Amino acid sequence: MSEAAFHELFPLGEDDAPYKKLTGDHVALGAFDGERIVKVAPEALTLLAKQAFVDCQHLLRPGHLAQLRAILGDPKPRPTTGSSPSTC
Repeated sequence: MSEAAFHELFPLGEDDAPYKKLTGDHVALGAFDGERIVKVAPEALTLLAKQAFVDCQHLLRPGHLAQLRAILGDPKPRPTTGSSPSTC
């Protein structure tokens, strides 16, 4: 039987992931038990869920994935032109 290795689930540190701000609405600072907290209205979670479905429908559609496969599988990569294909 092999030994399990411990991995930090949410390591603290610099986060260089790109994020997209949907809105500044529905979020506020508040206090609870003497501590500062972030209050998130239910509408924010609804908006987040809707956008997640839109992103998944776009990014995981077969046409988009085939386009990525063609780009990544190209034996002679070409320089980018700075514009996106109209099919994305």
